[in-house]
Amino acid sequence: MPVQNTEAARRPDTVVTARRAARELGLAPGEFDAAVRLEQIPTVGSAVPWQRKVPRAELDRLRTGAFSSAALRERAPLVHAAGGAELLGIGPARFARLARAGCFSPVDVRLNRHRVLVWRYAAAELRAFGERSPALLAGPLPEELRRTLLRCEDRRPRRWRARRTTLLARQVADPWQRAAVSAAVLEPPALEAEVPDLGERARLQRLRPPLIAPRLVEYQWDIVGHLLTATEPEEVRWYRAGLARALRAARETGPSDS
Repeated sequence: MPVQNTEAARRPDTVVTARRAARELGLAPGEFDAAVRLEQIPTVGSAVPWQRKVPRAELDRLRTGAFSSAALRERAPLVHAAGGAELLGIGPARFARLARAGCFSPVDVRLNRHRVLVWRYAAAELRAFGERSPALLAGPLPEELRRTLLRCEDRRPRRWRARRTTLLARQVADPWQRAAVSAAVLEPPALEAEVPDLGERARLQRLRPPLIAPRLVEYQWDIVGHLLTATEPEEVRWYRAGLARALRAARETGPSDS
C-alpha cells in the first residue's frame, strides 16, 4: 500500500489546476470559486503560495452521484444584496440594515465596473437565517440592532475579513503562510509592533495571501483598500494574538529565509 501511494503521488494528474477542475466539473470560474470559498470543493496547496489545486480523487468524487455539478451549483450559489432580499422576501433597505448589523456574513466582495462595492452572500446561509430568525424579517428591529445602526456601524467588512482569513489559514499547513494571513490585515504600526524583525516582516509580505480577487489595480485601492485592514481595537488585538501564535510555530521551523 505505501508503494502504491508513492506511485500515485508521482502521477502528473494526482492534482489538477483550479481552471482544469472547473472545466471538468462543468462550472464557470465564478461558480467554482464560490464552491471553494464555501468549502464544497476540497483543495490542496501547490509549490506556488496560495495557488490551490484539486486532488484528482476528490474531483472524480465530485463528478458523480450526489456531488454532481448540478448539486454543487445548488449548494453554493452566491447572491448580491438584491438577490438576497428577494430570497428572504424582504425589501432591499431592510436587507441592507440586517447586513450592516452583522446578522449574516458576506462570502465575497467585488468592485463592479461602476466602481461600486458589491457584497455577495451564500444563498443557503440566507435561507437558514430566514428559517432561524423569522422575527427579524418583519416588524421593528431589536433594540441592540437599532443601536448598532444608529452608531453607523457597518459590520460587513469585519465579518468578511474574519471569514476570509479563517478560510485561508485553514487551507495551509506552512506556519509562515498561516502567519502571513493575520499579518495581511494589520496596519503597518501594529504589524511592526508585533513583528519587530525586518526580515520576518519582509517574508510575511512576500507570502501575503490574496484577500480579494481579482487582484486590484492601483486606482482601485482607494475604494477597496480599507476593507482589507482591521482598524477596531478589539479586532486588531484578535489578529495580533493570532499572528503571535502563528509566529511562535513558524520560528520553530527555522529563522526567516530573508
